Amino acid sequence: MASAESIAGDWATEPEFLDRGGRQLAYASYGDPAGRPVLFCHGMPGSRLLGRLLSAAAAERDIHLVAPDRPGIGDSDDADGGIDDWPDDAAALLSHVDADRAGVLGFSGGAPFALACHRLDAVEGVTLVSGVGPPGVGETGRTQQAMGALARSVPWLCSPLVRLQRRILARQDPEAALDLVAQAPPDIDGLAVDDIARLVKADVLAATAGGPSGFVRELGLLAQPWPLDLADVSVPVTVVQGQHDTNVAPETGEALAQRLPEADLVRVDSDHLGSLCVAAGHALRGPTPV
Repeated sequence: MASAESIAGDWATEPEFLDRGGRQLAYASYGDPAGRPVLFCHGMPGSRLLGRLLSAAAAERDIHLVAPDRPGIGDSDDADGGIDDWPDDAAALLSHVDADRAGVLGFSGGAPFALACHRLDAVEGVTLVSGVGPPGVGETGRTQQAMGALARSVPWLCSPLVRLQRRILARQDPEAALDLVAQAPPDIDGLAVDDIARLVKADVLAATAGGPSGFVRELGLLAQPWPLDLADVSVPVTVVQGQHDTNVAPETGEALAQRLPEADLVRVDSDHLGSLCVAAGHALRGPTPV
């Protein structure tokens, strides 16, 4: 399959690579390379490319946004790991960029991966934007439930469906990809809606550029009990939740905030992707409650 770079076109962000014992972890940097590091945990399907939406906000706030492709996603080699394995990759990447202290930002399906990083000594706080919850916490759409169940029980059946969806999306205008995550035109300084649509399409297609295995595995992981107890999360968490989000219901953000020991809930008047755009400044501010 084509690489994430060739899919992204003008939105290509040349990846850097971290060797994880013969396995390559791809990542991109946005914002201020000399700034405070924040690790960006992309959504599902998603990739490091979506970090480009936060590039200007990161630069304005002296933030070095480090956006990796998780294993099997984008240009990262696949690995048969779970949510609780991700902090090892995260720690290696933060060490690689000389981050003694860092924040973590998890968007949508990246929420459990961001929360799992709470045990790392370098992590000062976590921000969740439009973050999904574990099974039984908040609400999950029927399509997400069905795909998650397939990925968990019969991944061999889920993979062809993902390939089919990818082929359909590749033939459609970028607005079709944007419609999957936004019900209203997103608003980001310096970026036209058409540009955002092209970036979102590139991001979604890049997620499965090397095949569907990584995405399918993550679908299954989110559909089963998470290997972390929300009550054990030991760092401050800011939960940013759009009140018009049809991908992750507002009740999910409220439920997450109630179950996390040190959490502030920030309600924003936006949809799924719009919450990331609106809350960019808050999300990059760090562990201080917004």
